[in-house]
Amino acid sequence: MKKILVPVDFSEHTHTICRFAMEIAKRSGGEIRLFHAYFDYVLVSNSSFPYSVDTGEMFNIEMMVNIRNEAKADMDKLVAMLTNELKQEKISNIKVVHTLSGGMPEDEIINVSETYSPDLVIMGTRGKGEKELLTGKISAKVIKHATCRVLTIPRNAEYHGLENLLYATDFNDEDTKDLARLFELLATYNPVIHCVHVNVDGNRLADEAKMNALKEHFSGKMDAGQLVFKIIDNEDFVEAVNLYVIENKIDVISVVHHRKGFLKRLVNKDHTHELLVHLDVPLYIFPGDAG
Repeated sequence: MKKILVPVDFSEHTHTICRFAMEIAKRSGGEIRLFHAYFDYVLVSNSSFPYSVDTGEMFNIEMMVNIRNEAKADMDKLVAMLTNELKQEKISNIKVVHTLSGGMPEDEIINVSETYSPDLVIMGTRGKGEKELLTGKISAKVIKHATCRVLTIPRNAEYHGLENLLYATDFNDEDTKDLARLFELLATYNPVIHCVHVNVDGNRLADEAKMNALKEHFSGKMDAGQLVFKIIDNEDFVEAVNLYVIENKIDVISVVHHRKGFLKRLVNKDHTHELLVHLDVPLYIFPGDAG
């Protein structure tokens, strides 16, 4: 994983996001590109636009310059802090660079992703108890247009490694492809992937048949201790997953980004949406098979 793009807003959550980026980059080395989009709307004097501010041209220019200078100062401070941390930890295989851009954050993140072509985007999301995750304009739009992996970090999350991942399945036709792809993408980390289904409707017999088919397909991974299968009987999906996450020390929940219908499923009242709202666990979104 040689190129990691990290959008930042200089909030208290920023350092946590950067810590995830640095820990992940340690495995293979490479470049962490910090990115910040600052407000650069021109305030037009005596304009008829509904959101313009009546102000003088010189004040307008000065304001834009100040906004950019403040963003640059914040970015320089962040780069210096991270560089110093890497130096103190005697890590020499990671380079920290940055990009500043004026404009709407969601559009500029997509633009820089297209030109920079990162292997992974790491960005923050709201945490448990706040407004819904990933339904905000910025993160939703980035995920919808992302062609690479995306790791979203809730506000209260902490880095504990990538040793245990949870893949929640409803037994769709793409499970075999998705699990194989997930192993491929995370080969450097060699995690244990927990393939979990929550039986909320009481139809245990049908679920066991489908799970057995997955077990048979991935018998080699099971024998190597890399894949665990589990059916949980619980009418409360979130409670079941939350208990499993705690009991099995799950580090990340993995979700497949199938281009068609992913965002619609994500923001609707489905199981994935419930997980995002109620759990303070990072979400690893990886691209599915384009074919």
